Amino acid sequence: MIVEVSRRIKSAFDGDGGELRPDADELAHLIGQAFVAGRFSDVHWLGTVALQEATRRDRFEESWTDAAQDYRPFTGFRISNLGKIDLAFIPSLEEVPQERFVAMVEIAFSSIDIPFDDPKAFTIGAVLLDQNGELRIGAIHAR
Repeated sequence: MIVEVSRRIKSAFDGDGGELRPDADELAHLIGQAFVAGRFSDVHWLGTVALQEATRRDRFEESWTDAAQDYRPFTGFRISNLGKIDLAFIPSLEEVPQERFVAMVEIAFSSIDIPFDDPKAFTIGAVLLDQNGELRIGAIHAR
């Protein structure tokens, strides 16, 4: 399933993203800091209402704790803007209006033995959406 999601996400990209707008950069940093600290419930709190309703907080926290288990502790992270995407290609966001899209970020985490630029680094992708004037996570997936 993760491979299929990755393929769909790759086919949705429309080019290099350049710099993130300041609020998107701030949200991406909050996500990265929460992952480094192992505070996955904080990441859930940063999600849209739809994301929060789709996955209970305890299940979300358990899932991400399990996903990152073999890579932690994280020592740092790097944020990349992946550019514009078509939300119709992102599972769970197919019906979200495209104008709500703000950014697609990739966050790669370093650990004691693996630098963030290593292909084996733990990496996530997060779709950032405008939710009534507030920037939130619309979808998040591990690579």
